[in-house]
Amino acid sequence: MNETPEYLQCEGPIIERLKNLGWEYRKGAEVLKDEKEPLLVTRLKRAIARINGVSESEAERVINLLKTTPFGVEGHRRVLEYLKEGVPLRDEETGEPKRVLLIDYENIENNEFLVANQVGYPFRTKIPDLVLYVNGIPLVVIECKRLKRDWKRAYRQVKGYEKEMPELFKYVQFSVAVGDRVVYFPNVPWLDDVPVYEWRGESFDELDNIMEPLTPSNLLDILRYFIFYREDKGTITKVLPRYMQFRATNKIVERAVGYARGENERNRGLIWHWQGSGKTLTMIFSAYKIKRLLGNPTIFFIVDRQELEEQLAGELKSIGLSFEVVESINHLKEVLTHSDGKRGIFVTLIHKFREEELNSLREELKRESRRRKTIMNRRDVIAFIDEGHRTQYGELAATMRSILKNASFFAFTGTPIAKKHRDTYATFGYRDEPYLDRYFILDSIRDGFTVKIAYQARLEEDVHLRKEDLEAFLTSRLEEIPEEYRGKVKERLKKRLNAIKVFLKNPKRIETIAEDIARHYRENVEPFKAMVVAVDREACVLYKRALDKFLPPEYSEVVMTFNRDDPEIIGEYFNELVERYKTKDQGEIREEIVKRFKTGETPKILIVTDMLLTGFDAPILQTMYLDKPLKEHRLLQAIARTNRPFIKNGENVKAFGLIVDYVGIFKELKKALAIYDEVDIKGVAYDVEKIKRELREKISQALSFFDGLELGKDRETIMKAVLILFQKEKGEEFQKLYREIRSYYKLLREDKTEFKEAFSWLTEVYYAYNAKVNGLDPEIEQKMDRFFEEALRFIHETVDIGKLKRDFPIVELDEEFLRKIMKARNRERAFYDLLFAVRHYVNTHRGPLTDDLVERVESIVERWKSRKEEIEKLYQELFEIAEKIQRRNRERRELGLSELEYALVMVFKRHVKGNTHELIRDVKELLRETEPLRFPRWQEKAEVVSELSRTVMKFIVRKYRGRYDDLMKTREDILEVLKRWG
Repeated sequence: MNETPEYLQCEGPIIERLKNLGWEYRKGAEVLKDEKEPLLVTRLKRAIARINGVSESEAERVINLLKTTPFGVEGHRRVLEYLKEGVPLRDEETGEPKRVLLIDYENIENNEFLVANQVGYPFRTKIPDLVLYVNGIPLVVIECKRLKRDWKRAYRQVKGYEKEMPELFKYVQFSVAVGDRVVYFPNVPWLDDVPVYEWRGESFDELDNIMEPLTPSNLLDILRYFIFYREDKGTITKVLPRYMQFRATNKIVERAVGYARGENERNRGLIWHWQGSGKTLTMIFSAYKIKRLLGNPTIFFIVDRQELEEQLAGELKSIGLSFEVVESINHLKEVLTHSDGKRGIFVTLIHKFREEELNSLREELKRESRRRKTIMNRRDVIAFIDEGHRTQYGELAATMRSILKNASFFAFTGTPIAKKHRDTYATFGYRDEPYLDRYFILDSIRDGFTVKIAYQARLEEDVHLRKEDLEAFLTSRLEEIPEEYRGKVKERLKKRLNAIKVFLKNPKRIETIAEDIARHYRENVEPFKAMVVAVDREACVLYKRALDKFLPPEYSEVVMTFNRDDPEIIGEYFNELVERYKTKDQGEIREEIVKRFKTGETPKILIVTDMLLTGFDAPILQTMYLDKPLKEHRLLQAIARTNRPFIKNGENVKAFGLIVDYVGIFKELKKALAIYDEVDIKGVAYDVEKIKRELREKISQALSFFDGLELGKDRETIMKAVLILFQKEKGEEFQKLYREIRSYYKLLREDKTEFKEAFSWLTEVYYAYNAKVNGLDPEIEQKMDRFFEEALRFIHETVDIGKLKRDFPIVELDEEFLRKIMKARNRERAFYDLLFAVRHYVNTHRGPLTDDLVERVESIVERWKSRKEEIEKLYQELFEIAEKIQRRNRERRELGLSELEYALVMVFKRHVKGNTHELIRDVKELLRETEPLRFPRWQEKAEVVSELSRTVMKFIVRKYRGRYDDLMKTREDILEVLKRWG
């Protein structure tokens, strides 16, 4: 039995768990017997005949259609459609079109579920650890690493398989990477990186949790209703459900479908998922599945803002669902009165349900409902209400409910309200079930869908509201009244509100804050972006004028509505916008500003008062400068604008969203959020003092790696720290922790004295480890991305990068380096320098040049770590390997060959009989013949790889008929070299 750590810690336990769930297990070699490709044709043919009752020749036609589907984007989309809907075919006897199902979704036992390990496809050197087949179709790949290995190794390996085995990943829908974490992700071969998710469950063991989506019934449910291709800004991606979306969708579907069929009487539910956790997709998954199960229901998406309507319509369109946007009240009337109510999916604004417009229609429907089926008495009508806490308590909602009298209603919110006359729980929940599904703030942070929000007060003595004004605001509901209606408010409260406004809009005060914002932004936020929230529209313009004194004008822009009767200060500013954006359409101007903010260099700061405080999703937004009193759900929604992670090169580079409070509202955070239970809003925002406590804990955790080591900054001490990490295999864990510490520390730049010394030392170790073990220059981050440039600039302030580069240079394994090593008096230090240099060389030159050396180097590393042999003996062995590398490099230079040419000559020498000069000539001829196919990133195009493979095969047969040892192996080795260097 295979006793490797990967098998014992991952592969074996997964196989056992899958067997317990009903999967049949076979070894890969056994499964692939007589099979020539990823589809297990024998099993698939048997399943097609069993499920559809078709002839063997029809089953073969279906399989041929699958096999000949191309590898590109359209091919992948077509395969997913075949898996969901069946393969279109003309009946052999009648010639009528029909669909031949590949999977029996109605009768799960009618399918074959097979898991196989170490599945090596014909002529392939790469072998996935586990493949899950349904009816012989590979749907899931699982790649295993030891528990202490970073999951990213497994993830990267699968991304490599996608390029190596396009014919396999035409069918595979998602993969699982197992290491120190267990993650799943969609397979999209044309993208370098895709989002990864963890499936949370009740178990402490993540392997138990990932079994939930791999249970046969759940896997088929996900495949049929939750996987879609999606077009986003011209890029095709694939949508997979997150675990809370899967859970909530199935609760909604069970209730709505059961009610429509008369199986239960409950017809509503509140879905409370924290901002940023993907509520829109949960609605879409639910609508899609309900539509499929009920056949032809009427489904409404009801929103209260035009930008949300556009956003939802865009999302539906991007995944290819058919729907209608209700454009007018007449259009709505047509939908409601067409026959018994028009069927399909509709997106509408709640404002179209106006009592005065629909009163006579409702009365007509009441009369008609006594004698026939109408939209009023149908139970297969479902309403999904976005941001259900905002508009579901007044006249509009009452009109909607009186017309859709027997519909199901599901409200989605991140911020429910529980108070008299406006109670989201009472409106959509039941006494024994306040919400159908809930996903808390802390869950979202833990899962990485949102980041923590920190807050800090600035200029407290100079600009904050007086305590009594703040109290008046917190105990009133004035801030909920739109600006244009505030004249109707009681005089006394109006005076108080005006007093607050006058104070907040004082131009001197605004200028003081603007100067502080400019300094804070440049020192602590850039290159992330920010938002200023001002008390009203006039204050927005005042902020813009003030910020322009301290920052370049292009840094900031105002986003708000403009009216004909606006005061002069606002009207003048609108005229400037018209001049700048060359249009009078304020919608177009707004759209352009927001687009540039999200994707362009400028603007860097948006100034708003009401707009963009809800539903605005911009991961690059990191800091909100709050100068407007907000409370309850409006406060929660506003600050949540900063909580989206910002992913670069597969890593979240935004540790926090930051709220800078110029009003004083966070001093009274409990009162501001008094309508919520404490447990519901735990983790909504963290005082910077709490962040300091977390930073202390993380620094202590990082230093514990080096217990017993005196923290000096000399080379020897730093080298000892590097060796400790390397020997204990804690390097990846330390680096991950250090990056978290760096993000926390950066947040506290104005108050960091107590952490500076420890942080500085950890930084030196981090960069020294990167240089020695990973062979990365400290300035490599600068080349990656402008967000890392900023990080590096910050590091330069903390440590002496120049000294680090002198002490831990990135060495080239050349003759000069070997001469220095031989002269070194300290043999132990010479061994370490040589070890890291050789190991780095063989790892970065994987292929024919180093294949025979990799195992020898890793054996030396293992023996050194376990202290089984003296360093002197290991040093001699290592030096021999270094000399061998040098001899090969010398030979390459003497022959005048590039790395690519020399590597190919080495392959030919291994497999073909012939002298060196003849082989060099042949290599150059092969490179000339294949040059047209080797354009930039050719390795990512499956059809090009196949064409190149055929060209190489023909070349070998033509040149060396009868002189090669193994045709397939020769071709594979040549292809591997071309992919790496060609």
